[in-house]
Amino acid sequence: MTVVLARVDQRLIHGIVVNQWAGETQAKRYMVIDDEVSKDETLKDSMRLSKPAGTGMSIIDTEKAITNFTNGKYDAQRVFVIAKEPSTMLKLMDAGIEIPKVDIGIIFAEDGRTRVSKFVSLNKEEFDDFKKIEDQGVPVDIRYVPADEPLNFDKAVENKEFN
Repeated sequence: MTVVLARVDQRLIHGIVVNQWAGETQAKRYMVIDDEVSKDETLKDSMRLSKPAGTGMSIIDTEKAITNFTNGKYDAQRVFVIAKEPSTMLKLMDAGIEIPKVDIGIIFAEDGRTRVSKFVSLNKEEFDDFKKIEDQGVPVDIRYVPADEPLNFDKAVENKEFN
């Protein structure tokens, strides 16, 4: 298994991910992991339309992702993992899936979240989950597009309070 990057982005698959991050990651498989989206065939079909030629795409729930990784299904592929929530990344890591780095793309400023960058706002649970990811030795950065200078998570959340 080769996860080349894990991204938390509430929009999941969109033009920036498939166009700009494709070159950066050289991913051969885009893996959207979301328990709700994985049940919506219409949404999955529309997401698959954005898949770059020559790549694969999986849109699956967390348990299926863990099973597939554990069984070595993606061992020969460069996989770009995308999820809406940092808790999904923690579940993968807790199952022994190696995540080299987590990039935060967009988390919307809604439901009382605290803004930490132009495109990222967090609640207490999300903040805690990203800290747990870092505590396991996985770097966390905020980076909308590959050309952006990465903003270190700890620097972004410095002196912020989360509800």
